Amino acid sequence: MSTQLLLAENKSKVNFQKLKKLKLFFPAILGTIVEYYDYALYGFCASLLAAQFFPADDPTVALLKTYGIFLTGSLSKPLGALIFGSIGDRFGRRVALQISMLGIVIPTTLIGLMPTYDQIGWMAPALLLMCRILQGMFTEGESEGVRIFLYESIGKTRPCFANSLSGVACMSGIYLASCAFSLVMNFKMLEYAWRIPFIVGGILGILVFWSRHSLSESPAFERYITTTTTAPKETFIRVLLKNKGTILGAIFLCGASGGIYHFYMIFFINYLSTTLNLLDPTTIAFYTANALLIYTLCGPISGVLADRFGAIRILKLALFGLLSATVLNVVMIQQGVISVWLIWFTTGLVSCFATPGFVVVLRRLNIGERYRCLSFGHSIGSMLFSGSAPVISLWLWHMSKISIAPLFYFVFLIGMGFLAVFLLEQRRGGPPCPL
Repeated sequence: MSTQLLLAENKSKVNFQKLKKLKLFFPAILGTIVEYYDYALYGFCASLLAAQFFPADDPTVALLKTYGIFLTGSLSKPLGALIFGSIGDRFGRRVALQISMLGIVIPTTLIGLMPTYDQIGWMAPALLLMCRILQGMFTEGESEGVRIFLYESIGKTRPCFANSLSGVACMSGIYLASCAFSLVMNFKMLEYAWRIPFIVGGILGILVFWSRHSLSESPAFERYITTTTTAPKETFIRVLLKNKGTILGAIFLCGASGGIYHFYMIFFINYLSTTLNLLDPTTIAFYTANALLIYTLCGPISGVLADRFGAIRILKLALFGLLSATVLNVVMIQQGVISVWLIWFTTGLVSCFATPGFVVVLRRLNIGERYRCLSFGHSIGSMLFSGSAPVISLWLWHMSKISIAPLFYFVFLIGMGFLAVFLLEQRRGGPPCPL
């Protein structure tokens, strides 16, 4: 009888721990979905925003200026890393996630309520610029905070799979933003309809912010903060210098991951259609939608494989696979025959490379320094190599008029990925830092 009671008590404890992890999981993941919905919505609605916030005499120039403001949001991410990295390591992940969620809500709602160029003149694009800068700053604090929070809360046994859930949430937010844009385009009164998705994004953000009031601190950070009082007080510069090798590896790894994604998922598939005229617009839309689905599904699969066989090993296999896929893509372009299976295969490899990398970096950073180091490395790598990949790739084709020229930059990014893996392998030097 006593044995049965003991088994029942142990089972109830396990169920309680699972319930506690779910309570930690959902507010964090929901925030990431809303965050990327808000952030991606600007890009999808760029043509609509150009008509509202810039003079109507030259639509092309207006669109370019709108994309320029979009780029400014990316350039403000290192500032967000500086601010939220310090908050997350000093005051906790919970505090950083609450502030970042509120910070994303405010500029998104303001864009939906803001007067247009016809109403207030050049104050309209100035306010739009300010909102986009705030979005970039707070998004950086949110995305890294969620990855670290999940890693420390539910990633003890399956850290790469836990990190992959953050990637799924990011893609879900982007997908929802695309759906919202499609719905807006079906409205006849576009003059007012464009505001609705932004206001809805603000309302969703407020709901997530309210749900995070019940969010407890990550167990690992709670244990850490009760046993030490020195590391959180170290200056940002000192922390960066102490972890310079790992941060350099993070810059190259995140830059390669983001650059490879932006090259293949955003630039290359469209390049086959708009520049090389190998695909019609309807087919390219079909390929892109399914490629995004494959990218999302392959994230958790690669997370499971990385937890089973090792994150470094999966990173290397993905990079070697991408090199092989590059050769096949060159052959495909030269023959002028597009293989949808090759596109989807390459997309899966891109996802397999993106998923385990964050865990490799996190394992080499102490708890009290993770937020600052990861957010700084990711923001710098993203700023230098992610958003610039389509521009550089198109420039290579424009200068050479060689159809396969953009793939040289793809190979460069893969090489940078190998360099990042080499640097992070050198930083092992002992067991991984504790959760």
